[in-house]
Amino acid sequence: MPPRSAEPKPAAAPGLVLRAADAVLDILRSEPRRMLLWILGIYGGLWFVAAFSLPNLPAVGTEMALRGHEWPTGPWPDPPLAPWLTQLAALVTGGWTGSQIVLSIGSALLTLLLLWRLGVVMLGRSGATLAVGLTIMIGCFGAQVLGFDPAIAALPLSVAAVALYRRAVLGTTRAPWIGLGLVCGLLGNAEHAGFALMLVLLGHLLLTPEGRRHLLTPGPVLAAALAVAVLTPHLLWLAHAEAGPVGVGTRIVAAFNFLLSQIGLHFGLIVLTVLAALPRLPLQGPPAELGAERPSGFDRSLILAAAFGPSLLVALGSVVGWFSIGTTTGSALAGLSGLALLMLLPPSFALRAPRVAVVVWLLVLVGAPFVAIGSIYSRAYGNGPLPTELYPARALSTAMQAVWKSRTTKPLDIVTGSAQQAGFVALYASPRPSVFVDADLAKSPWITPQRLKHSGTLVVWITDEFPRTDDLPPPYRTALGDVSPVYGTMVLPLGRGKLKAYGWAMIPPAGETVQAPAPVAPPPAATPPETAAPTTTQPAAPPEPSQLVPPAASSPKPAPAGPSSVVPPAAN
Repeated sequence: MPPRSAEPKPAAAPGLVLRAADAVLDILRSEPRRMLLWILGIYGGLWFVAAFSLPNLPAVGTEMALRGHEWPTGPWPDPPLAPWLTQLAALVTGGWTGSQIVLSIGSALLTLLLLWRLGVVMLGRSGATLAVGLTIMIGCFGAQVLGFDPAIAALPLSVAAVALYRRAVLGTTRAPWIGLGLVCGLLGNAEHAGFALMLVLLGHLLLTPEGRRHLLTPGPVLAAALAVAVLTPHLLWLAHAEAGPVGVGTRIVAAFNFLLSQIGLHFGLIVLTVLAALPRLPLQGPPAELGAERPSGFDRSLILAAAFGPSLLVALGSVVGWFSIGTTTGSALAGLSGLALLMLLPPSFALRAPRVAVVVWLLVLVGAPFVAIGSIYSRAYGNGPLPTELYPARALSTAMQAVWKSRTTKPLDIVTGSAQQAGFVALYASPRPSVFVDADLAKSPWITPQRLKHSGTLVVWITDEFPRTDDLPPPYRTALGDVSPVYGTMVLPLGRGKLKAYGWAMIPPAGETVQAPAPVAPPPAATPPETAAPTTTQPAAPPEPSQLVPPAASSPKPAPAGPSSVVPPAAN
């Protein structure tokens, strides 16, 4: 009997992660809508958990809150929509600071949903879902969503503007033009980079046959008129704003750095694309075919122009002074990059290493929130400053409110100090006071000398910047005038063995005089009658701001130093 030929052994089943990678590809092909729901649910859920696990908002959250309280149209370098939305959310929720987290992550989710709807009409459901999956690899959809800033506010508006422009040009009704005008007005109020996108859309209108047929219709004029009407308050401020002189060389360097930062912002998307295309990687699996509907020439030109044109315009325009490049400018322009990548690929393409690409994508989707939180907590144990997200801002605010309320019956209306430290006090105070930023009337146009005199103010500073606690910080003296405040010192435990020493000064409201109670002298030591002698009271040496001392009474100027108190650590 001839020997039986050896049958090939079945390949070992892949591990859990690899099976998940195969399942992701199958669901993407067969059930793209279900895949979209999974992406949005996992992404939003994990980032919400990460954000609410932190005891305090990022630094930008404090800035948005103090600006939003004043309903500004200027003069800060960022447009006013994000502060406006922050204040509206605070009013609706009764001052709940977590409303900023809802705004931020909600804006990111809304951007992804609008992107999917735009992608469906261009590439079909599978292509649109793939575009959403690629978009979360962009840096602005990572840890930046922990805080609501102008760029996050602009992301859904930029995608909505492109979608409405497409509907207006390819349609025959005026409703999309009306929507486009309103959205462009809001976009300009959200981030100045939005003006670059508006210019790109205008250029696309003029250069495409589909767009030129609308030039003599009332639609574009109606959209432009509505955009200008919405932008008018901020445009009036921009017309009177005076930017400081900046050399051409500095502007060129800023533009070059901006373009580099745009590449860095898309680093995750670039790495994922390269991994998907590289052959002969470990555990890569068989090549996987993915496909999308073929986009029209109009759609391809629109998305590529809207994805890359604004960044180039901002870089070139900043050289001649047309645009200012802020820390969040690039993030506002990144919402269409994932869709643009698919526009550069053929309708049907192969992933040479599908498992590797999907595993990396899953690690980013699930792991990015944990990495962000771990990074924040790890920095708390270093020698650098405590991350703003872990700062006991509520304990600081409670202590400073107690200082004010124990000495006057009038509400705390103005807190003077840096945007961060005074902002901490104002953020958790009820009712929320205004912040006199750096005691600078130019930075805080909502403060006037008359209001300052009528309401008084509580001045707060850290001794790291201004060591003396028995005198006003030198930069604050000009605006605060010739006053005689009550001074004090406070030490705030930051946790993990760290402390922060504060000086404070209370300038009472008009018509009130705050008298500090007389200090209580310690009882004299008992001495025998025959050796007892008359004693004179000697002034106590002022405590060092960094020392922990028990609470004591305040003393008005010209006492050399005020009281020191220790604030108990807040429960995180």
